[in-house]
Amino acid sequence: MGIFSKLFGPDAGTEKKIAFEEIERKFAGEDVKKAKAAWLTMRGNDYAMRRRFDDAIKDFQEALEYEPDRPTTLVSLGGAYNHKKNWANGIAALEKAKSALSSIENDFLRAIQEHNMYYELGNAHFFTGDKKQAFQNLRTSLDIIDRIEKLREGGAINDEEWAAIQGTLAHMARDTKGMLKFINIDR
Repeated sequence: MGIFSKLFGPDAGTEKKIAFEEIERKFAGEDVKKAKAAWLTMRGNDYAMRRRFDDAIKDFQEALEYEPDRPTTLVSLGGAYNHKKNWANGIAALEKAKSALSSIENDFLRAIQEHNMYYELGNAHFFTGDKKQAFQNLRTSLDIIDRIEKLREGGAINDEEWAAIQGTLAHMARDTKGMLKFINIDR
C-alpha cells in the first residue's frame, strides 16, 4: 500500500471494488444488485455533499443500472443535475422518481424523499421560467413538511429521528417559504 493510500484511503475505483466484493460475499441474486445500487447511491450522496456533482452523477447513473427505479437514487440524481444547472435532466429524473416513491414503505422516509423531490422540481421549474410549476411543486414540498410534523405527533417518528431531522426541516421550510415569496404569480 502506497503512502497516499495509507493517508487518504483507497482511490474511488479500489474503494468500489472492495465494497462490491464484500457485497457479492454477503448477498445473492437480486439482493446483490440492490446492495450495489444502495452503496453507489450512498457514495454519490457523499460526493454531492462535498459538491463533487460530476462524481455524484456518475455514481447515481451506475446505481440506476443495477436498480432502474430506485426512488432515492432518482431524487438524488435530479438534485445533482439541478446543482449543475442541468435543469432538463434534473426534471426528467425527478419526474421518474414520482412514480417510484410509493415503493418506500416507511412513511417518514418516503415523506422526506417526496419533500426533496418537490423542492428540487420547484427550483428546476423556477430556473427554467415556469413559475406556475415552480409554485405548485414548492407548495407541495411545504405541505409535506406539515405531514412530516404530523407523523411526529402521531408517534411515527421517534425522538432520535426527530432530533436528527428537526433542524433540517426548519431550514427546508424557511428556504421553501422564501422561494414561494419570491415567485410572484396569481394564485
